[in-house]
Amino acid sequence: MLNTNEVYADVEYVSKVDEEAADPEDLKNAINSAPRGLDISDPTFLRGDFSNEGSSENMNSSKVIRKGTTDKTGILRVTHGFNQLGSIWSNIDKSNFLDISQDQSMSMWLYFGRPIDQSKPLEVGDGMAFVLQNAQDNPLAMNKWGGIKAISRFHGNPAPGETLGVWGADFDNANSIFNIPISQTAIPNSFAIEFDTFLNRLTLANDINGKGVSFDADLAFGRNDDGSMKYIQQIKGQHISMDYPDGPSYDDFDFDGPNDDATYVLGTGSGNIGTRAFFKMNHKNLEDNLNLTNSKWHHMTVKFDHSTSSLTYIFDDKDINGNMLNSNTTKTQKLKMSHFKLGDSNKLRWGFTGSTGRFSENNLIVFESIPSFVNADSSVSLKDTTKGNTIPGNDNKVNVGDELDFIYDLNYKNGSKEWSEILASMNLPKEVTFVNGTITYDNNPDYRENISSNEFKNGKVEHLLQKSLSNENNHAKIELHTTVNNQSEQIDIGKQHAHFASDNFIVDDDTPPFTITIPEMSLTTDPSGTINYKSMDLTPEKTPIKGTVRYSSGKNISPSNVTVHYSVNNKDYEGFKLSGSLSDKALFDLDILKTQLILGNNTVKIYAEDSFGKRTSPSLINIFIGGGLEFGTVSKDVAFDTVKGGYAGQLVPRKGEWQLEVVDGRIGKNSWTLQASASPLEKEVSGKPTGEVFKGEIVYKNIMGKILPLKNLTGIYTNSKDSDSKQTINVTNEWNSKLGMFLKVNDNNNTSGTYTGKITWSLIDGIGSNNT
Repeated sequence: MLNTNEVYADVEYVSKVDEEAADPEDLKNAINSAPRGLDISDPTFLRGDFSNEGSSENMNSSKVIRKGTTDKTGILRVTHGFNQLGSIWSNIDKSNFLDISQDQSMSMWLYFGRPIDQSKPLEVGDGMAFVLQNAQDNPLAMNKWGGIKAISRFHGNPAPGETLGVWGADFDNANSIFNIPISQTAIPNSFAIEFDTFLNRLTLANDINGKGVSFDADLAFGRNDDGSMKYIQQIKGQHISMDYPDGPSYDDFDFDGPNDDATYVLGTGSGNIGTRAFFKMNHKNLEDNLNLTNSKWHHMTVKFDHSTSSLTYIFDDKDINGNMLNSNTTKTQKLKMSHFKLGDSNKLRWGFTGSTGRFSENNLIVFESIPSFVNADSSVSLKDTTKGNTIPGNDNKVNVGDELDFIYDLNYKNGSKEWSEILASMNLPKEVTFVNGTITYDNNPDYRENISSNEFKNGKVEHLLQKSLSNENNHAKIELHTTVNNQSEQIDIGKQHAHFASDNFIVDDDTPPFTITIPEMSLTTDPSGTINYKSMDLTPEKTPIKGTVRYSSGKNISPSNVTVHYSVNNKDYEGFKLSGSLSDKALFDLDILKTQLILGNNTVKIYAEDSFGKRTSPSLINIFIGGGLEFGTVSKDVAFDTVKGGYAGQLVPRKGEWQLEVVDGRIGKNSWTLQASASPLEKEVSGKPTGEVFKGEIVYKNIMGKILPLKNLTGIYTNSKDSDSKQTINVTNEWNSKLGMFLKVNDNNNTSGTYTGKITWSLIDGIGSNNT
């Protein structure tokens, strides 16, 4: 008989939280290579709190590490040494939970370290687990702690090693009969997806040591015809599986197959010390023989379908650069919601546990999205506006010269927080030319957010969305307008990555692939590109354009079979047939009349088709006429926050969205000044003025902190540009809590009610009187 101290797991060997990392070089690599994630230093998550029986010392090895001084990414280090346990849990009181009444999605990056001795690849472990739980404090239970104190326990003490902090503790091995039901040592009311990096396959009595060494042993099922044992489950390597940690257990030979409800299967082993009992694990939805401990970050997406109560994970579905991958490592499990004993609640706590034993690994997590905060997704499509087809679709080909829109739909499904300050980073292939872009929002169809050409650099468009997405504003459509460049031959264009990130939600997407083809007919013009005129007065009555039409094959073309079509600013004009003798090209002359043009940018689109149905891609010519200085979109109805009582000198901030665009279409170096004046505010009742004037005024606070009265037109903003391109400035983009328009209260004796007034905006050509 073994000494009891040798077969019962005493957990004083669980190491201290702040010990040196067992593999500091790998830990440094993990931190330096960590992708961007959420800031988890606030109460969004709570570190698990567990200690030995009779002690108050928190034995949780987890710690939040900040990636850098400016990067808010919080890296959760779950374990970093030997014999450790770590956990982190969603803070339900701060609206972080899995809402079982809604479809939910969350994503994160996982890091499992490496073997310290690279020549011994099996000496690493033990891994981590993604856990859903509703564990409650129960002083009468064997594992009596719930909430953030939930952890695998044996005799009340935290149990490390193969438990991964969530499974039952297979530590009661002194006899062939278990005195402690293994399911009662696991986290109660739980479900787990395990990422097991170490195989625990020992089954001989002499090897069983009371610390859990057998979960990955082969599951026996009957015998072959020759009498030998037949196995239904033989774990080959690092693996992922999912099950209920507090689920039932069965005897090995009573086991009915891999789809049985058993979580644990009882086995016995013999040796010169007698017989010892142990438990194997019945791995459900097994993904086996994986390479987890490769010093790389692995992305995982978890989705919950509330209509079927199904949980799905997709592992390695994105690379470290954010590019989407076609992952085959994915499983779905229909959950028994009654198992969690939620009662009338729809809030399920989620989090991660992890452990190490006599071997170690750096277990780390970076969170990308939290389901109850922001539940959103994105989709991407392309639209060939020239041909009128959408990609993906029946025709995934575009022609040289086609106008091609890249369309990104951001959809906010539900959540307790806004998806705010979204930085959109969208790659474009070098085979297209970026023209401009627009963003529209469903809740304000009249509002258009412009993306200018100077936001395109190094093959990427980067733009910070001016509006947040929320339950009230749940959809944004980003459209990037491009033209397809000339190519010498057909070319296939692969996926282009898009990244939409904020401090509370991150999502990646890829554009669909497409093919650029060479049309059978081609059209070129002289001039091409952009034609600049400084003003309308200096624009000629006719702008001549010479054109050439050819067959791409080089065969002769009959001009009489060719018709040229053109439009100016999307207005179609009557086409005309060409004339001339059979040749390798057909020539034409086209005059664009001054009367067809407007101030600013004019787009001329020209294409040709023959009588056999062959058609060229359009040639685009921009005719830019300077001299335009005007207001763009200006908010008609604006407001300030409600004043409750108020006090003399109080500055009341703006409420809602203010927009004040100035469009400068002039060529060359030009400047302008914006002036503003504001009338007194008069009280209204039922929409009618009462004559009562608000004791206060609308003012402007400049960057120096000076408060400017606006009784008369006063300069508040100046701008200069030194390029020929059209420039649109939204003045309010620079306003913040200390700059811009405010309502100044001069007396605290204003009566309650609604007060209205008028702000007058005025533009001056040049640098005028400006007090900013």
